[in-house]
Amino acid sequence: MTHERLAANEYDVGNCQSLFGYAERVHQRSHGLCQLCGFEGIPALDFHLWRQLTVEHVIGVSQGGAKRQIEEAIAKRFPSLTPSDRANLANQIDEVNTVTACHFCNSSTSRNRCDRTMGEIIAQSKGTAEEVRAAVNLEIKRVLKDKQERVRWKLASVRKAFDKRVKAVLRP
Repeated sequence: MTHERLAANEYDVGNCQSLFGYAERVHQRSHGLCQLCGFEGIPALDFHLWRQLTVEHVIGVSQGGAKRQIEEAIAKRFPSLTPSDRANLANQIDEVNTVTACHFCNSSTSRNRCDRTMGEIIAQSKGTAEEVRAAVNLEIKRVLKDKQERVRWKLASVRKAFDKRVKAVLRP
């Protein structure tokens, strides 16, 4: 495409799935802040920081943390719930399980695995749908806290290496 054609048309931002659509709702819930590092020391969100945002599945997709997988686990655990009630329960769990993360934090925690899959957490939680939702949310928050601690540890080492090896070279 020529430069003139590019200038005449706006880019379809719907193609930026990590920022708009489903992700946009996640970023709004997270107030545009990385829920793993909190953008420590950064005074305000700006465009360049915002465009580095991603959606972090606290319990990862590889462990059943995608919305569709949550819906399937809910359907198995609560077959007598109406489809609407199952969808509502899955949405509530998905909202807790998806948070905003900056690219560094998301990629640095992507190999962290929970000790149980989302399906196992849902299946093993006792009680009513509301009690299961509360138990699952507690487990997600525990996993999030663990990821936050790991990110703080990694960032301390990365900052030290940046100050020593990069900063001096880039800004003499």
